[in-house]
Amino acid sequence: MAIQREFPGGVRGSGLKLISDNGSQPTATSFMKDMATLGIEQIFTSYDNPKGNAETERVMRTAKEIIWLNEFVSFEEAKEKIGRWIQEDYNKLYVHSQLGYMSPEEFEARYEEERIRKTA
Repeated sequence: MAIQREFPGGVRGSGLKLISDNGSQPTATSFMKDMATLGIEQIFTSYDNPKGNAETERVMRTAKEIIWLNEFVSFEEAKEKIGRWIQEDYNKLYVHSQLGYMSPEEFEARYEEERIRKTA
């Protein structure tokens, strides 16, 4: 969803890089093949790097908050509520220390303003 939203014309040639740890998911043959097909360069953190996966682990810790606070009646309800939380809360409004304690919406708006200012 993120790739489709950010790169509606396709991701090939954009220079997109995926930084991940050396876990089983990002190193799976099928996943690596999909990244190559899309033209996404994979960069792996070094072994014994405690900060290598910190951002991903933080997202998962935060996501658990919505999961633990709800009793879902069905898989469909869980998928809908968690998806809405990701799209409407986490990806737009949740303040991130890595973004200078701004929400993603604030950060992207400032980034775009700065980009326009530099090209003007």
